[in-house]
Amino acid sequence: MKRHNLLFILCLAIVGIFSFQNTTEVKAVSFVHTFKKTTMVSRSDQKDDFTYDFTRIKKPKLKAKTDWLTDKIGKDSGNDHYYRVATNEWVSTDDVALINKDINRPITISTGHNIWKFNRKTYEFTYTGHRLAAGTWASDERIQLPRGISYCKVGPNEWIQNIHY
Repeated sequence: MKRHNLLFILCLAIVGIFSFQNTTEVKAVSFVHTFKKTTMVSRSDQKDDFTYDFTRIKKPKLKAKTDWLTDKIGKDSGNDHYYRVATNEWVSTDDVALINKDINRPITISTGHNIWKFNRKTYEFTYTGHRLAAGTWASDERIQLPRGISYCKVGPNEWIQNIHY
């Protein structure tokens, strides 16, 4: 019996050691924020790398003002885009904001840009009356709103609009 226990403990140790050798390091976190109760769709057939058939899901819906991790974007044949929020559950890009954190990518602007501040409770941006000079700036967060307007964070609650990098 002692040999069985010893063998069992040895096997657990080996499994434990090897299972932690293949960890994945996540560089950036992406999530979507809902503004209202949001209908989801499910994906069926895949037409090409990014194009799928989507079907509306009647229940459940995502609650308003909630955040959901996302890892994939897809589109349908009508060029409507969706973010995946769960296994085979997707939401329209028209209904949510996409937030990318910890991206740590500098941005370069050739002309000055207006500086905006962000209200995390309402997800609204307001103009500060200041401008960011041309140059290269550190940026570690990006928010894309449903209207297609995106903002890049360049300082403590300082954001510039529509920079593609």
